[in-house]
Amino acid sequence: MGTLSKSTKKDWKPVAVSRGESNRRLRQEVKRQKERAEKWRARFHELKINSSLRPTPRHSYPLELIWLAIWMRIGGNVSLRGISQCLVKWGELNGLRNTKFSPTTIRNWCLKYGLYALLRPIPTGKYVLICDESVEIGREHLMLVLAIPIQSCSPIAPLRMEDVRVLDLAVQRSWKGQELAQMIQAKQQQYGLEFVYGISDKGHVLRNAYALCNITWVGDCTHQIANSAKAIFRKDEAFNTFIKQLNALRAKWIMSKNNFYVPPALRAKTRFHQLFVVHKWAQHILQQWDTIAAQTQLELAFLQQARSTIAVMKHFHDLIDAFAGIFKARGIQKNSLEQWTGFVANYRKENSLSDKAEQFIGQMNIYLEQQQAKFSQQRQILCCSDIIESMFGKYKNKGGMKMITEDVLKIAAYPEEKKLEHVRQAMQKIRMVDVKQWKTQHTTVSKLALIKKASLKSTA
Repeated sequence: MGTLSKSTKKDWKPVAVSRGESNRRLRQEVKRQKERAEKWRARFHELKINSSLRPTPRHSYPLELIWLAIWMRIGGNVSLRGISQCLVKWGELNGLRNTKFSPTTIRNWCLKYGLYALLRPIPTGKYVLICDESVEIGREHLMLVLAIPIQSCSPIAPLRMEDVRVLDLAVQRSWKGQELAQMIQAKQQQYGLEFVYGISDKGHVLRNAYALCNITWVGDCTHQIANSAKAIFRKDEAFNTFIKQLNALRAKWIMSKNNFYVPPALRAKTRFHQLFVVHKWAQHILQQWDTIAAQTQLELAFLQQARSTIAVMKHFHDLIDAFAGIFKARGIQKNSLEQWTGFVANYRKENSLSDKAEQFIGQMNIYLEQQQAKFSQQRQILCCSDIIESMFGKYKNKGGMKMITEDVLKIAAYPEEKKLEHVRQAMQKIRMVDVKQWKTQHTTVSKLALIKKASLKSTA
């Protein structure tokens, strides 16, 4: 081995450090220690939060977070991407890291909870049945069956979603009375239910199913009101002329400076039970007539000529409002019948009713008598199916493409309280395989699937 030359040998001497440099190094060390302490403090806080949230079997996210997502989607109709963004911010607020949620994951949670709610057993007892069909453009026809416990019916308040249970639902290309009857009978035998009567409109499929199941049919009062008004006004020349003038004015003014005077939009099939909307608009214009410009008055002159028609519509508005307010909330019973009779008597004293108004009162009285005659004993008879229409409306307002898919499972969860324990059971008991199996058995090929299939063929 070689040795270092004398020229390379140097004596080691300690380097002198100034007091300022020493203080600077100490400050840096203190800063590093504080950063380490803050890092471990944040880690401790995160672990504390995670330990306080309950884990969900076979799921990566805590139970409280899944519950929040289901509540926002089913209870609040929030979009899937909106829920995903909200959950990310919720995680940041609570110190959770790497909280990213796929909209598909949130949708799967809702489907599992909806199937869990649909499969929950229904207590044995007496129930009222409500059935209706919702049709979307395409091939999807949703049949929804609701069961209302007799003991939960309030004599003074209308039905709420919390008062009903979704007995069954399914999607087909079309429905027959025999198919619906089999659905009802299967649930009736499974849970030992007794259906006192069933409520629906006059649809042939629904009434045929009730007859096959030996269930007394009660006509829906909302459809009865609409059908009676349609029968009275359908061939009325003055009314139809007024509606045509109203629609023509709307088309002319919708993009003009007079757009704040534009009449309400009316669908051809619903104009007869939207009389109160037309009447309110006409009355508003006539009350402000003196403040309207002369040129505008010329185009609104048909209102002055149709004062008698507007007066008839006012009578219908008052009668429909009173009838719906009484029987939709209280059903057909002794007190509601006395209230309706008293209202009609007082209204006749205060107003000179037209023949059409008297005809409407007569038809509604016949309707009430027919429903009462179906039962031998005096009881409260529910006669309103608005609750099922509310469920259809909530589902259709979900956003996105207007079609019916397996998302209908959410409808089964609308009346549920959405408790944490129920969410835990749903996530633990229901698998996506079960959801796919239900979809295969109870739904048809959706319009979305057909669109995707056609697009793939066009690009091939």
